[in-house]
Amino acid sequence: MTSRSLLNLVLLAAVVSLALWVYFKPKPQGDAQEYRVSSLSAENAQSIRVEWQGLDIVLQKAGERWHLTQPLQARADEIKVGRILEILAATSPRRFPATELERFDLAQPAVRLRIDQESFAFGGLAPITNEQYVASSDSVYLLAPRYVAALPRQPADLLSPKLLAENEIPVGFELENLKVIQQDGSWRMIPQKPGVTLTQNEFNHWVQSWQQAYATGITLSANAPDQTVAGKQSIKITLRDGNTVQLLILQQQPELILLRVDASMRYRFPAESGRRLLDPYTAAGN
Repeated sequence: MTSRSLLNLVLLAAVVSLALWVYFKPKPQGDAQEYRVSSLSAENAQSIRVEWQGLDIVLQKAGERWHLTQPLQARADEIKVGRILEILAATSPRRFPATELERFDLAQPAVRLRIDQESFAFGGLAPITNEQYVASSDSVYLLAPRYVAALPRQPADLLSPKLLAENEIPVGFELENLKVIQQDGSWRMIPQKPGVTLTQNEFNHWVQSWQQAYATGITLSANAPDQTVAGKQSIKITLRDGNTVQLLILQQQPELILLRVDASMRYRFPAESGRRLLDPYTAAGN
């Protein structure tokens, strides 16, 4: 086959593809403009439900924070929840009547998203543009596939990597052979290392490292807490509201793994970050 014949075949294939797209494409309703897919705002959203292949993941907003409520109860990653809510501000240049849904692969959508009273169903991809058909209310819109990519496939995808919640303010730590407590607004350590005294700024820096501790990975514990206690060091954190958080040190090398007992969740930290958490003297560079 000559290069000219090959070029003709390529051009013919392109013409046929374009003709098929023109023939089969749904006819848009209304004039060309940007259509909002939702009337809600992310700031006012209070509930989220993701239905994916028979699995329901439900989130509720309490105050300013999002929490998983189904199939498990845990704090949610605020950044990932924010990405889900971005669909509320999405616009599309094309809108179609929500009829003959088979054309959009929306007759039996594999993924559904519900935010408060509004529902979104995700269908197939449009030829050429590679945009996704998304049904909402009585219309179908073309949106970038990133909106469905933001949806979790399993509950663990939405777990917050933050070890302590924003409202969990430590006022005391009990580590192995060491206590750090706050009294009358000042921190003190019992016992102190001979010849080394931490300043209040250094104490505050160390406490903040706990408040801002973000895990590099989170997994749900397969065992009940009482099955992992034996032989493990524990950490007790007393909070300002009188509650406590109990942690178990499951591993220190090559990374630190902490089990938060009340949540039955394992948090993984790099070894160096773990050393700073477990040793207050690292705040002074010792």
